[in-house]
Amino acid sequence: MEQTLQETLQQIPPEAWPIIEILFNVTMAAAGIWLALTVFVIWRRHASNLTPVNATSKNNKAQPDFLKVDQKARAEAIKRGDLHERALDRRDAEEARAEVKANSAPRREPLTFAQRIAGLVTFVMSVFTLFSIVTTSIFTVSRMGDMVGEMSAVDRMVSIVMAHPIPVAVCVLIIFARVYTQFFMTAKKEG
Repeated sequence: MEQTLQETLQQIPPEAWPIIEILFNVTMAAAGIWLALTVFVIWRRHASNLTPVNATSKNNKAQPDFLKVDQKARAEAIKRGDLHERALDRRDAEEARAEVKANSAPRREPLTFAQRIAGLVTFVMSVFTLFSIVTTSIFTVSRMGDMVGEMSAVDRMVSIVMAHPIPVAVCVLIIFARVYTQFFMTAKKEG
C-alpha cells in the first residue's frame, strides 16, 4: 500500500503541485471556518438556553399566557385608548380649523402701482434686449467671423461691449434687477 501511494505521488507532474497546494489550503480554511461556526452555534444555543428542534418533547398541558385575560388591565388600556383617541380628534379638529383659516386668507397681496410699473418696465426692457440682440446678430455676423480669427476670447468680449454698450447695459441691468428681486426682496418679505 505504501508503495502504491509513493508511485501515485510520483506520477503527478511537478506543474500541478502549486495548484494542489492552493486547493489543500482552501479546503483546510473552509473546514476551519465550518468548525468555528459549528462551535459558535453550539455555544450560542447553550448561552440562550435553546434546544434543537429534534430534542424537544410534546407537552399537551402547556398553554400560552394570552388565554388568561386580565379584565382590570384590559379596562384600563381601553380607557387610555379612549383618552388618546379624544386627544387625536381634538388635534385633527384644530388642524382642520387652521387649514380652513389659512385657505380663506388671500395667498398674495394685491400688486402695488410701483410693482406693476416695475413689471411693465422689465417686460419692455426684455423685448428691447431681444430686439437689439437679433438685429445686432444679423448685422454683425460677417464682422464677428473676422474677429474670431484675429482676437482672443477676452478681446472679443471687450470689443462686443464697446461696439454695443446699450444692449449690454440693458442686459446687465435686467440681470441685476432679477437677482435683487429674487434674493433680497423675498428675504425682506419673509423676515
